[in-house]
Amino acid sequence: MKIKVYILIFLILILVSYFITSRSNDFYKRGNAFLENSEKFQRKNNLILSGYGINLNDTIETPKRNSIHQFYINFFSKEQLDLNTARKKLIKCIGNFLVEINNNIRIRNYIYEYPFDHRDLHFGISFYDNFNKRVQDKYISSCVLDKNKIYYEIAHSDGSFSQIHEETYEEALKIVENEKSNK
Repeated sequence: MKIKVYILIFLILILVSYFITSRSNDFYKRGNAFLENSEKFQRKNNLILSGYGINLNDTIETPKRNSIHQFYINFFSKEQLDLNTARKKLIKCIGNFLVEINNNIRIRNYIYEYPFDHRDLHFGISFYDNFNKRVQDKYISSCVLDKNKIYYEIAHSDGSFSQIHEETYEEALKIVENEKSNK
């Protein structure tokens, strides 16, 4: 009789352990599945997915550890844009991406802070010409939102890069909104 009780307790512990570990990894699977399946977003924004991930910071403490607290996503674009046009594109794409995240019911329960906003988003766009080479000199080569800062770079013919501008997300958003209201 005691053996049956021990076996029953052992089976219960195995089941509990399974559900605890499967739930803790579920956020990771759902978050990456969301990023992998972003074809509609890519078409709408004329982008090509080049890299993605969630929670790449290993120093996250609990309870954040078992939830989505950061998205990292990078895209390619075949456009040649100046600083002002690249800013508009980046702000528009970030806004669209945040809408996609916050409207997705499948990942909403896994987001640590809902609604998800730009402060926990690493979002980058690299620009290439039709020959798959980085656009150079007078055009923006890449623009990246990282920790509330946006960085803009140009590529030089010798293969080097230069950061030409830096601004906060709020500053860029304000510039874009002011331009819209002045039209």
